[in-house]
Amino acid sequence: MSEERDRIFFRNYLLVFGLLALIIVLFLVIARIVGINEEPDAKLLTGEVAELTAPVGRLRISGQEQSETILDTIPAAASGPVPTPETPAAEAGSDMGKRVYSSLCFSCHGTGLPGVPQLGDVAAWEKVLGQGIDTVYQHALTGFTGASGMMMPARGGNPNLSDAEVKAAVDYLVDSNR
Repeated sequence: MSEERDRIFFRNYLLVFGLLALIIVLFLVIARIVGINEEPDAKLLTGEVAELTAPVGRLRISGQEQSETILDTIPAAASGPVPTPETPAAEAGSDMGKRVYSSLCFSCHGTGLPGVPQLGDVAAWEKVLGQGIDTVYQHALTGFTGASGMMMPARGGNPNLSDAEVKAAVDYLVDSNR
């Protein structure tokens, strides 16, 4: 009886194993048929890739006729003031100050953080301005820890800000709290 059970077990085991192997082979064949994609080869043959990766401009040698490029079809930009190192973004001081405040200073001076003078809190700013505007500039540029223990990082935590941008942000805060 035990020998009969062993024979049945092995027969069933081989049937299940054979069916699984057949299913795997079937899936591989179907995946191979469905997965064939001739489109990338067709693009290479038609030159579409070369067209898509063609350079925007071409070298023009003196004496040769100029060929039209994509750049020729783009209208010329209106000429305006070019930013210089003295004017970081060629912005007026209050616009630059508002931009710097909105992008960086607001995270502390506009969210109600305790111990930090907030935009619109005239009394808190009077205490700060009592030290003099040069001291306020210096604190903004080099960092400062107030009496409350809250630390203001140098340049508001963005070392890429220029002195003019930091001072413009201070001026914006001061002017907004008068």
